[in-house]
Amino acid sequence: MSNSQDEEGAIEHELHKIQTHHKHLGTVNAAVQHDGRVNIKFNEKALRFTKKLEQRSYLRRRLYADLQPEQDKQTGTKLPASEELKTTPRLNVAIHIVGSRGDVQPFIAIGKVLAKAPYNHRIRVCTHPVFKDFVEENGLEFFSIGGDPAVLMAYMVKNPGLMPGMESLRAGDVGKRRADIAEILEGCWRGCVEAGDGMGGESNPKGAPPIIDPVERLFVADAIIANPPSYAHIHCAEKLGVPLHMMFTYVLCSLQSSFADLPCSVCPGRPHKCFHIL
Repeated sequence: MSNSQDEEGAIEHELHKIQTHHKHLGTVNAAVQHDGRVNIKFNEKALRFTKKLEQRSYLRRRLYADLQPEQDKQTGTKLPASEELKTTPRLNVAIHIVGSRGDVQPFIAIGKVLAKAPYNHRIRVCTHPVFKDFVEENGLEFFSIGGDPAVLMAYMVKNPGLMPGMESLRAGDVGKRRADIAEILEGCWRGCVEAGDGMGGESNPKGAPPIIDPVERLFVADAIIANPPSYAHIHCAEKLGVPLHMMFTYVLCSLQSSFADLPCSVCPGRPHKCFHIL
């Protein structure tokens, strides 16, 4: 083969090479062979990223494939709850909260319990940026979904009913509220799949060692806990195929014993079951 043919072949070969860089995967090279096959080469960082995703997939299959109580393999008897928890994989749990400090604080208590033994889950609280310090000083990971609770409360005070008043319509409050909700919806989704604190930095929970490894920084939610006004909860759970536990953290029924036998507003025709549970 002549030198000109060699140069032509080299040029043709180079035209079929692709190199790209990803913030998580690093540099990835791909080359199309003459027979149509594609050779893809990952660096070490990309391989560790792939193994991380495989591990999450395995844990999720293990968690949801069999919802029956754990049993002793030799005797077939049901294991006590304490033994069952030992076999539960560590999950990434995203907690979505929209509201004031009074809405956030009860979920902080829930998150702290789930983060400790015997559960040991990774808990991320996704809420307004004003609560970042409050969340992190309680030892939990924070992610900003945007929005300002003061603006939210002001709108609710101004419009206590289902429909906004004429004053709000004339002032353009509805359009502003739409923009706020759009930001919160996107923030809740990002809180389920992105690394960092949602504001271009890192979350630094009190008492927790910093996560230096970029692969360990990755977060994909295995379960979602949310209050109803966060809105994106059911859509994120459906997209990811993960369970959702949605709840308000305030009491819907009276706690006074004199009301214990009255019909429940949540369960019409029944006594105050909520009272007895609490």
